[in-house]
Amino acid sequence: MKELDKKIPDKFHHFTNGYLCLCTPLEQWLIFSKKPTLENYIKNLLNPYLLSWLWYDKCNEMPWGEHCHGPMGLLQSYQEILNIKDLDHTILFMIKFFRNEIYQRQECPCGSGLSFRKCHKIIINKLSNQLPQGQLNADFISILGGLHEKYFN
Repeated sequence: MKELDKKIPDKFHHFTNGYLCLCTPLEQWLIFSKKPTLENYIKNLLNPYLLSWLWYDKCNEMPWGEHCHGPMGLLQSYQEILNIKDLDHTILFMIKFFRNEIYQRQECPCGSGLSFRKCHKIIINKLSNQLPQGQLNADFISILGGLHEKYFN
């Protein structure tokens, strides 16, 4: 989506190409794939963006918080969806998932103390079914690559 009248400043959640940054790609996919209609796009992606701009313009703060751009924003989205509070546990979870090192009865890498089967298996299965094939691995690679670039370059 692109705003043509320049009423929303470029510094407010725009990509470098001028398009509006409505949310992270993960959030966008999960919202839009449930009901891929123009009405759903406007109601659940565009309207919240416009409302957040109006609030920000008036109060100088984001009404619902915000995510970073790029891999760190994607990490924040997964952290929320997986409901893992600790960043280190989130990263460990992604590494073990990507390496296919998570087993049903072993302790979940999120740090809950529960087995994976009783903890995150349902969420991961749901994500795997909702996202395009291989997207979960691609997102985790992107996140881990972004972390490597951020901390080791």
